[in-house]
Amino acid sequence: MADWEKDIGMLKTDVKYIREDVAIMQKQIRDLNKTSHMGLGGVKVFLIIGGILAAIWTFVKLTD
Repeated sequence: MADWEKDIGMLKTDVKYIREDVAIMQKQIRDLNKTSHMGLGGVKVFLIIGGILAAIWTFVKLTD
């Protein structure tokens, strides 16, 4: 087997591993995006609940 044939075999193996790594990274990015969007939803809920509690507290302070 010639040297260039060995090099082509190694190159195919390298490309296979690179494709697997890219697929893993894309999955991690999708998971990270999902988590960050869920986090933003949590922040919105926290702000809404905080606003409601602040309105109730202000109303109670005004009525005293």
